[in-house]
Formats: sequence, structure tokens, C-alpha cells
Amino acid sequence: MRVSELTRELTAPPPAPVDDDVRHRIRDRLVSGVRPAADQLPPGEHVLVTLQVLRQARTRPELLAGPEEPFAWKPLFVRRSLGLAIVDACVTGRFHTPLEAAGPLADEAVAGWNRTGWRTFHWEPWFAGLADGARAAVLAEAVSWATSLWTALEWRALASLPQVGGVDDQWSCPASRAVRIKGRSELRVALAPDEAWESHRARAGARRHPEESGRLHRPVALVSMSGGRPGSSWADELAFLALAAGLRSPSRPVPARVVGLWPDSGLHGTVEVSADILAAAADRVVSTVGLVVDARLSVASVADPVGGG
Repeated sequence: MRVSELTRELTAPPPAPVDDDVRHRIRDRLVSGVRPAADQLPPGEHVLVTLQVLRQARTRPELLAGPEEPFAWKPLFVRRSLGLAIVDACVTGRFHTPLEAAGPLADEAVAGWNRTGWRTFHWEPWFAGLADGARAAVLAEAVSWATSLWTALEWRALASLPQVGGVDDQWSCPASRAVRIKGRSELRVALAPDEAWESHRARAGARRHPEESGRLHRPVALVSMSGGRPGSSWADELAFLALAAGLRSPSRPVPARVVGLWPDSGLHGTVEVSADILAAAADRVVSTVGLVVDARLSVASVADPVGGG
């Protein structure tokens, strides 16, 4: 993965923007598509669609019925949240390298929890109770993860500081509160629009409402980082992240592109977001919800073959 090549690809002029009319059509497509399956769920049940669920639906649908394993903290669950804090501290110039930042940031998080009871990362009590060797293992995981992201880009070539981490992109289906999609990205990078993008924005705004010609938002790109190698459906997965981010709020822009990083294999991939890309992502969510519901109903029928009688 060449740093300069990746940075140029990430910051290239954005494709034609996806406007609010397209966003509304995609939303309606998704709502109407998931309703038939969601209506079959027993009261109180819900479906949460994430990247992991999308992958399982394609490769191991038998796992979709659950149950989920009881949660227990482990270094794997800490490395991303602490790693993002490390990268943010390096981006803003507080530390020069991830190795310098890891220990002080973890200590600050624990100290803040001891002082106020507030858990910024949620893992503070668990981390505070670890022996020194176990703490070192957690920090090593976070440093390795953060270094992969920190060394992937030429940060000085970015027009402005990116948003590092942040709240997950979530959207609940208004047709049935039982279905929710959630995506997460490591970076949100502001892009510099070129003349063609600005022209498209002006035309789209004038078609809808002349007084709202600025409603199309400034373009952004998402960066997502995963382990291992990209699977055959990597482009669909990046499109899902764009869908989740685009539906999250009408006041936020639909991402112009999504870049996926696989540092373990030195590979990256890019999806330029369009109406067709979002429609295909919505269709995959609909298909996944159907598979999840079918798997659960199948398990329920085996467990109670006579319907509770």
C-alpha cells in the first residue's frame, strides 16, 4: 500500500454528489424492502445489521440466528477505541508517534474515571484492574492498530484535519423499529470540490428549491480499516458504510467515496458513491434482514415445533 498513491486517491476531486432526492428514494427503497421480513419478528425482537452481519449472511448464514456470546473485555475490544485516540493525538500534534501516546492516554482515561466515575471508553475499570504485563499487551495491540492507520496517509497533504473516529453511523427503519443498521469508519476527510462538483450542486439545488441551492453539503470521504485481506465483497461492504452514513441524518452529507484499508495485506480499495451504489447496498441490507429473520424463525420452529401447544 503506497502512502502517496493512497492519499491522492482519497483526496481526488469527488464524484457528482448524491442529493437529497436520491437519499429519500434510497430510504424509501430500504423501508419497503425490510418491512415484510421485519413484520414476522416476534414482539420485542430486533435486527441490527453491521458489517459483521453482512459478511455472515454471505459466508455463514447459519450463524445469523445467534445466540451471541456473553461479552467479556479483551485487548481486541480496546485496540480500536484507544487506537483512534492515539491517532487523534498524533494528528493534532500532541504526540509525535503512536508509541509515545499510548501509555499517557490510557493513564489519563483511568485517572479521569477514578476522579469522576465517567467512562470515556468504557474499558477503564477493566484496564485499571489488569496486571502490568496484561496492560502492556493491551497497549501493544492499540499501538500496532494505531500505527497502521497513522502510517497509511500523508497527513500534511490533507486540506484540513480529518475527524478521527466519532459516533457510529446508525439509522433505524421507521417502518419497523425492529430493524437498525450501524456502520463505523475510522476517518472522515473533507474533500475540496472541483468546478464540476460545484456546478452539479448548483443545478440540483435550483431544480429542487432555488432558495435552497446550498443544501448539498460539502463532500467528505470515509476511511475504514480492517484486518486480514479484502474478501470478494469488499466493495459492497464499503458501500454499506456510505449507506449508513448517508441515512444517519439529513443534515450530514452522503459520503462522496469510501476508502478501505487492509494493512495486514498492504491493500486498499475505493468506492465512488453514486445512486446505483447506494441502491445496491440497500438491496443487500434487505436481503440480509430476510436471512436473519428466516434463520431465527427456523430455530424457533425447531425449538417449539407445535407452536407452544
